[in-house]
Amino acid sequence: MQPKQSAQRLGPADVPREVTPRATWLLAPNPGPITFDGTNSWVLHEPGHRGSVIVDPGPDDPIHLSALVELALDQGGQVEAILLTHGHPDHSAGARETARRTGAPVLAASRRWGDHVIGAGTLDLAGLHIDVVPTPGHSSDSLSFHLPADNCMLTGDTVLGRSAPAILHPDGRVDEMIASLELIRELLGGSEPVILPGHGPVVTEPGAQLELALTARQARLAQVEEAVKNGHGTVGAIADRLYGPFDERVRRMIEATVRAHLLYLHDRRRLSRPVEMDG
Repeated sequence: MQPKQSAQRLGPADVPREVTPRATWLLAPNPGPITFDGTNSWVLHEPGHRGSVIVDPGPDDPIHLSALVELALDQGGQVEAILLTHGHPDHSAGARETARRTGAPVLAASRRWGDHVIGAGTLDLAGLHIDVVPTPGHSSDSLSFHLPADNCMLTGDTVLGRSAPAILHPDGRVDEMIASLELIRELLGGSEPVILPGHGPVVTEPGAQLELALTARQARLAQVEEAVKNGHGTVGAIADRLYGPFDERVRRMIEATVRAHLLYLHDRRRLSRPVEMDG
């Protein structure tokens, strides 16, 4: 059973929506089997202050980036920084063009994606206090951004509005994903916490969503372990057994996730027989 979530649907594209007093959402026009309705881009603005922050500009789509920059400038008059939850192109491909249009630096966990490398700590930008929380698992460079004033967290692909994220072996790891989910659950206490995900609807009951995600991860590990025990000896066979039938466009992602689960089980000596990781 899925946890209760906000009834609102994020959409259509290029229509901004204020989700919290400090976070406004804009949907990128890149729907697909991996991105759901598209990538959620965010503009953060402290009421009464000059300046704004963009989180995850999304794909390099001129119309979307124009709408996003216009929204940010209308709210704050100046974009002080562009933050990336991680470097996957559906979140980051538009960052350089956004930086060119605004003059703002790109901040990310890796210099490969950003002008400045950021890690655990607090950013004071445009009157906002933003806690940077490393949350690897989906990818090694995944960050989440906590706004204590709104008790909300922007989670990129670590927590989605629906479904569970891929864990993209070898960059993603199951043990890190479990630890990140537990950390987010610990940090989002207090009154009426909200998760602002990288894809899908806003999560208005994050405790239930995070518990479901952790339970589902353990269930998937058990399913992979059982598939190996029953003689499924290749990654492809396990993927077909556990996820099929599925859109072949997501096979690479699914098989990478299977490999991540196999690595977790192998490291803990829970595999009953060898598995061909390339098959």
